[in-house]
Amino acid sequence: MAYKTTLHLLFLILLKQSLLLVLLLPLSCFAQTGRNMMQINQQSRQDFNRMVNQRNQDFQSRQMLRSRSGSGSGLMTAEQLAQAQAKQQQLEQAATDKLTQLARQQQQRREQYPAANPQQAALQQKKDEKQLNILTVKNYREVFLPGQVVNALQAQQLPARAQQNLRNLNESLTDKLWWKKQEGAGLTAKLTAYSDTLSSLTTSLLGFDLASPPAMPPPFSLTGLTAQLATHTFDQTAATQLVRDAALSDKLVAGEQLAKAVNNFRSLSTAAVQSSPTNSKKLKEDVQASLRTVNKEMERYYARISAAHALTDAQKALLKSTSDYLAKNRK
Repeated sequence: MAYKTTLHLLFLILLKQSLLLVLLLPLSCFAQTGRNMMQINQQSRQDFNRMVNQRNQDFQSRQMLRSRSGSGSGLMTAEQLAQAQAKQQQLEQAATDKLTQLARQQQQRREQYPAANPQQAALQQKKDEKQLNILTVKNYREVFLPGQVVNALQAQQLPARAQQNLRNLNESLTDKLWWKKQEGAGLTAKLTAYSDTLSSLTTSLLGFDLASPPAMPPPFSLTGLTAQLATHTFDQTAATQLVRDAALSDKLVAGEQLAKAVNNFRSLSTAAVQSSPTNSKKLKEDVQASLRTVNKEMERYYARISAAHALTDAQKALLKSTSDYLAKNRK
């Protein structure tokens, strides 16, 4: 019994000493610990947010890839693209033929059953024009608009041949043996050729002159189109321009830094040709650094264009506007 009592007293003494040690610690220790915990939590939140953002970006990219190809299997091959374009041309021709046929039938009917007076003739003409407009809007909504959007989405990426050219360019300019084999005018000539290739494929990708990009198109607006539809008229050319402007807006925003990086690479190549550099090591380092910047901006372009929405917003707005018109004028 005495032994147990002694152990109990020792335990109480040790506990009391531990509490005293804790109480004697300076407040700065607790403050520092709190700050460390806050920093850890903040870092964890940042890491989590980055992870979520990356997942969202990956999801958007996958969704964009599926919409570009028309399926869930990835981007179109050159053969698939050619087949899709041929099919689209057939659909557009069939839609145009249908509109021509309706106009011909209307003309034949007016000739076969002429109006009794000018007023009735004007009313019949107005009725026929409305029917033609309804079919025009229907054709645009179901045939022409989808084709325009698919083409615009497909144009947001480099075709397979251009991708291979870019890979070849990178392989050469990052290869030590390639640089050792180049001398004098031969080196500058090849740099010029690579610069021309890079500028050409980037110009084709972005759809505008890299040295003088076009101005940003005006904000998307359906005001004019809505006013037309209210009077049973429809300017398909104007609707097509809205799609083109939206696609250009996406590319101007997504490709601004890529265009600058390629222009800088071209300037470096031009300077090398004009000055005939004697320090090949310095030239190599400058060229490779510039190329790394181009590659980085190319990756950023793809991330930005995948998240861009001006084109898809325009598509949705045009679909809704034309659908509403057709619903109101359904027979």
